[in-house]
Amino acid sequence: MDRYAYYVVATLVAAAITIIPKVLPLFFLRGKTFNKKLMTFFKIVPFTSMTVLILKEVLTIEPYSRLMIIVTIAVSAIVSYITENMILTVFASIFTTFIYLYCLSIF
Repeated sequence: MDRYAYYVVATLVAAAITIIPKVLPLFFLRGKTFNKKLMTFFKIVPFTSMTVLILKEVLTIEPYSRLMIIVTIAVSAIVSYITENMILTVFASIFTTFIYLYCLSIF
């Protein structure tokens, strides 16, 4: 299997494993109302988690990867701001990294 095909398959499997436990409860909780503070908490948790993961990468970055991280963060921020959708933001980040690494391997 091609290296990039392996990465794509591994990413899709990891995404499915990550998404299933988060999406299944939504089906059971559909139509229920919750406290406004609890809803605010649930809205900011994904963005906080993603910020922590990105910050960890930025602080441990290798010098040759700086441009890739900066471009990926910029794309993530734009997609997150426009769509307000965490799944699209993560996929945009992964796609940007794949494109960057592919272009890097060509040149």
